[in-house]
Amino acid sequence: MPSHNMSWIHYPSYVSTAVEDIITAQGLLSRCVYVYVVLCIPLSLAAGLFNLATFVRRRARLGNLDVFLLALTVTNLLATMLSLTVLSRPDYLAVTHLCCAALSFLANLCYFYSQYLQLAMLFLVLLPVPACRPTATLAALGGCALGSSLAVVSLLGTAGQLYIPTLCQVDPLTAWPEYEMVKFSLGFGLASLLELVLCALLAARLVRRVVSPPKATASARSVVLAVALIAFACRLFYSVALLQRARRKLQRALGSPWDELLVNLAELVLFGESCCSSLATLLLHAPCRLALCRAPGHLGRWCRGAGAQNRTALKRAEG
Repeated sequence: MPSHNMSWIHYPSYVSTAVEDIITAQGLLSRCVYVYVVLCIPLSLAAGLFNLATFVRRRARLGNLDVFLLALTVTNLLATMLSLTVLSRPDYLAVTHLCCAALSFLANLCYFYSQYLQLAMLFLVLLPVPACRPTATLAALGGCALGSSLAVVSLLGTAGQLYIPTLCQVDPLTAWPEYEMVKFSLGFGLASLLELVLCALLAARLVRRVVSPPKATASARSVVLAVALIAFACRLFYSVALLQRARRKLQRALGSPWDELLVNLAELVLFGESCCSSLATLLLHAPCRLALCRAPGHLGRWCRGAGAQNRTALKRAEG
């Protein structure tokens, strides 16, 4: 098929003659990357690791929702680590097609798994199932995410060029147009539509309830609703950028440096979802929020204990 021959496509910043546009767009992208690296990555790692430590410490008392939030926390941490690939922007990673496909596979695995986890949590909050087996559900969701990621990566169109160098990002530019379309359908289209319906039902249930629900239940609903809305906002912008890039491929148009900037910013916004989701879990989920409130006290006691031990050891050394 003509649309599968992607040898003509190049990044506009490498071939465009609009030098001023390239300089302006790359300068803006560099500033955005700097803000993301300085602000979002440390916050995401700190919040994610704190949440992970909290879940691990109370592993004997984890409920069904806690298990799903634990899986989402691990997924967010992995996505944050993968986002370190943006450090080279406005330049792109110079790797082989094989390494680029591996990066795309891992990023898409996180992308689909977090989406399916959010759907499962919304179902769990709206329709509590006492006999739910979270481990089996997580395995099934992981299988769906693995299949979706493999389906998307199979559309990269680089099977016969695995060891040829290329410029790489999470969503390779040289992928077939079907790559963006399938990723939109599996990772945002139907899933987000269903999420919106569930979020609306959950919000209506929260508004119409006359008797206040238990604090634990209210906390669970708040964090699930917040995580779902954050994901929808971030992925909407990202999906629009992907579809516009697919349209340009079908029209065999390279686009402008500003089109390239839009895709790069959309990728940063998608990675920022992990940071916002981890912060929402930390601030809205009751066990994590309580652990955060108690952390200064524990740290103070630990410092006082360490200081007392040091003074005792010093006195023994002097005596």
